[in-house]
Amino acid sequence: MIDFSQDTYQNLLQAMLAQVPSTYDKRDTAPIPTALGPAAWVLEGFYLILNQVQRQAFVQTAVGEALDMLAVLGGITRNQASPAVMLGVFNETVPIGARFSTINGASSINFTVTAATETEYQYQLTAETPGTIGNEYTGPILPITVISGLTSAQLTEILVPGDNIESDDALRNRLINALNDRPFGGNIAAYRENILAIDGVGAVQVYPTWNGGGTVACSILGSDYLPASEELIQTVQTAIDPPTSGLGLGLAPIGAQVTITTPTELTVNVSATLQLSPGYEIGQVQAPIEAAIEAYLLTVRQSWATNTSTSDVTYAANVYVARITAAILSVTGVVNATNVQLNGGTADLTLTQTGASQQVPILGTVTLSE
Repeated sequence: MIDFSQDTYQNLLQAMLAQVPSTYDKRDTAPIPTALGPAAWVLEGFYLILNQVQRQAFVQTAVGEALDMLAVLGGITRNQASPAVMLGVFNETVPIGARFSTINGASSINFTVTAATETEYQYQLTAETPGTIGNEYTGPILPITVISGLTSAQLTEILVPGDNIESDDALRNRLINALNDRPFGGNIAAYRENILAIDGVGAVQVYPTWNGGGTVACSILGSDYLPASEELIQTVQTAIDPPTSGLGLGLAPIGAQVTITTPTELTVNVSATLQLSPGYEIGQVQAPIEAAIEAYLLTVRQSWATNTSTSDVTYAANVYVARITAAILSVTGVVNATNVQLNGGTADLTLTQTGASQQVPILGTVTLSE
């Protein structure tokens, strides 16, 4: 890229004055600098605009609408916000299309009954507001639609997590991967691209020939980077290979028998002995330490689907004692942390990542002593 950082008002003005013979008066209040000043201001604005145009022309620096236009080069578009689908449990039959409202104050949103489940009085409810806001509430809901005999209505669990509109950074990374990986004819990149395009999917591991020739295992996480619900698994299975038939009825090539699954949770219990700053107590640092450890485990889950090998299919989502210690030490009031243990041991946790079984780390209890 061309460097325009030196094309400032002062530099441009001095460059123009340098073209004027020194026999003329070029002091600040003289007519010549006074006449050239406005031109230097205009030129500086021109170079600022030119630099902005230049940055918007490259994938690495483009933002917003310019990045959307460049994404077409990789055959992708920005993922739009998608609504959460929750499980609703009632004491009566409710009609499809009935509307309910959450009762969490300013964050309250409405849900609509969109499908019945196989269990009596249990239904799928879809948020009317797209985005992660639909994932935030479980508990009692109030009916907007009048339903005779209804005395109990609850949102109990997330079936398909809602997701916000894709950020510039996420779209940029996906575009670079699309341009580099070259999705084609059922290769790993093609599976990743097709599955990640499905609403509610946040990550996918792809294992070719995991159970013999022609078999493919795809393990998915929801957009909240937690194990996917059975409903989301079935949605992806139907889209890719319904139902693991290899007949090419979905997006998978003919002959490829695809199994969609999700990893199991490995609970990570943490214990540590702390040295605290004067005036601090365990109760003051307990919640911030839990949040710091959870933030680290989230980064592990977010990188869970990254192939760590250039010549094989290898995934990792290990939890390291050193990173847990660093998370603890990042909290204000903590001077030192010793005897840091994960699930009762001092070793790192190596999680299973194979075609037959995968794991992701979930924070359990955090026990702190001083």
